[in-house]
Amino acid sequence: MLTSCSTQNQETEQPLIIGFSQSGTESNWRKAHTNSIVNELEKNNYQVLYRNGFMNQERQIQDIRTFISYKVDLIIFTPLTETGWETVLTEAKQANIPVIIVDRHIKVADQDLYLTHIGPSFKAEGHRAGIFVHNYFSNVETDTINILELSGLKETSPTILRSEGFREWIARDERMKVTDVLFGDFIRMKGKDQLDDYINNHSLEDIDVIFSHNDEMTHGALEAIEQTDLIPGKDIIIVTIDAQADMIEKLKKGIVNSVVECNPEVGFDVANIVNRYFSNFYDGKVIPKDIYIYETVFTEQNIENIPTRNY
Repeated sequence: MLTSCSTQNQETEQPLIIGFSQSGTESNWRKAHTNSIVNELEKNNYQVLYRNGFMNQERQIQDIRTFISYKVDLIIFTPLTETGWETVLTEAKQANIPVIIVDRHIKVADQDLYLTHIGPSFKAEGHRAGIFVHNYFSNVETDTINILELSGLKETSPTILRSEGFREWIARDERMKVTDVLFGDFIRMKGKDQLDDYINNHSLEDIDVIFSHNDEMTHGALEAIEQTDLIPGKDIIIVTIDAQADMIEKLKKGIVNSVVECNPEVGFDVANIVNRYFSNFYDGKVIPKDIYIYETVFTEQNIENIPTRNY
């Protein structure tokens, strides 16, 4: 009888439901980020209710409201932009549904609207890009070093913080100047279009460095450079962020000079926090507001030791 009752309880126990709103599927990096989170949660026996925001904040807000109406046990979301989330997160708080933010950051007056943020340190990524450029030109005799910044989506934390981190480092060399900023929204074709337009109206020969905020835009920029006589990686230094497998191949061929890693494999860390939250591990304790993922940078110096990329 005891064995029968135990078996029946196991069979009728329902898994906890996690609502996950992803910002989009604009890159291989984003797809790997989604798969990492969903796979780890499902491995830990959570039921995942997944929604894709398709790069639209209003759609994401509606998806979060759907999670609230479904009375999910916890909400995870990747915010498209930093602002505009207070109202819907207040609704989640009033419904007693905890929220975890992944990848990008948000700005809210009430920090209690979410449990924690799990993701990259975007400012550190900008620092790493700036350190490479600073060191690369440290022994180069030239009066000016002109930098073209291929930036991401406006008003998003990776765009803002990567730019801040990069500029903090290049400011140490008075020869370095960001002459122009283009916004490619983290999308390959827009990166190409932005650089095509720039080439049609400016001389790319005056640019010494292209600092791109993600690999997809870098791919687009490299396509645009093909219409010029410049050789990327030699005539113009290319620094990019993400470290997708196809960009590592371009690093090995000398087409790009430095690839700063932005690690999408956050699933283990996300599932770990979710497990600890529901097991009352943090009962009476404070969950850290920021949990950063390990990342590094790749150049020709460590090219032989780059781990296999899964994205």
